Amino acid sequence: MATTYHFMSAPHELDVLDWFRSQAETAEEHQNAERILLFYRQYGPLAHNEDGSPDATGSPLVSIYNPKIRKSSLWTIGEVHFLWRGASRFPALERMRKRFQNWLRERPVVWERSQDGLEGYGYYLEGTVRNISDSIYAFPDGLAAYRTGQYFVAESDNEFVLDRVCRTLQLRGIDCS
Repeated sequence: MATTYHFMSAPHELDVLDWFRSQAETAEEHQNAERILLFYRQYGPLAHNEDGSPDATGSPLVSIYNPKIRKSSLWTIGEVHFLWRGASRFPALERMRKRFQNWLRERPVVWERSQDGLEGYGYYLEGTVRNISDSIYAFPDGLAAYRTGQYFVAESDNEFVLDRVCRTLQLRGIDCS
């Protein structure tokens, strides 16, 4: 089953990646500017779509989007994607996903869609992040930054969305050019 988890941390915090590295299951790490892809070859081959591109829904892959700085002062919300379909397809990875979920749930929830605004943290979530996430968990440095007024956006927010966010923040006296 495809599942995505969202987390708030500082761009230099690597707690999530370190958690995966500490597991008994070893992965080949493939990194680019956007994400880190963990390929668990021991659980199956890399599947491909008809056009030859990798098929994340049929492969033993986990992708991690660590937070980064956008527009000089916006931080992205981190994301972990377990994209395969069918829990029975990769049972060992499904067990890892559940362990990760339990580990992540040990962190404070800073935002939940079902309680938008009630916890007081929604103010600093901009762009589309509240549209794509059900819950956001916080790591220490991310939570500390948030409590001091750091704004967060979604990893997938494009330049148009970021420009709109920056125009809104300028009205609040925040420069994010």
